[in-house]
Amino acid sequence: MMRWIFWLTLLALTSCTNAPLSVPIRDFDVDFAGVQTGQAAFVKANFDKPPVALTQLTLEGTLSFPQTSASFTFFASDTEPCTNKISGVYICNPGASHIEQAGTASFASGTTQPLRLSGNRLKNGINSGNLWIGVRLDTGGIASGTLQFRNMIAKVALIP
Repeated sequence: MMRWIFWLTLLALTSCTNAPLSVPIRDFDVDFAGVQTGQAAFVKANFDKPPVALTQLTLEGTLSFPQTSASFTFFASDTEPCTNKISGVYICNPGASHIEQAGTASFASGTTQPLRLSGNRLKNGINSGNLWIGVRLDTGGIASGTLQFRNMIAKVALIP
């Protein structure tokens, strides 16, 4: 009984203060070899599902790309984004209704930069334990390269 009172009190206190909670995402890479213009490469994010439903989520971390003249659009899906899977990467049309744009990045002044993504599909994916992150190369005139996602952390708050 005391254990339940402790957890209920802790949950109530964090709900009242909207205390932050973090969910680390394991590092991953996205290789653009063979991805056609307009398509996005999706990978399933690996993380431990949070024990409670979360809201106000942003995914933050570091993004690296070997070239300094490229722009990307990022997407999120809480279900398998498509059926076209090649070497563990889904190559999809990002316009499907279950895929949501989550952010953008432009490499104009360096090969590493901070990244911040957000959206309902991102939040739903973290809550369900099923999140696919997609990347579309928008500009840069390159046909291949590897985008590295490092130190990604979903920063969330408990539902008030």
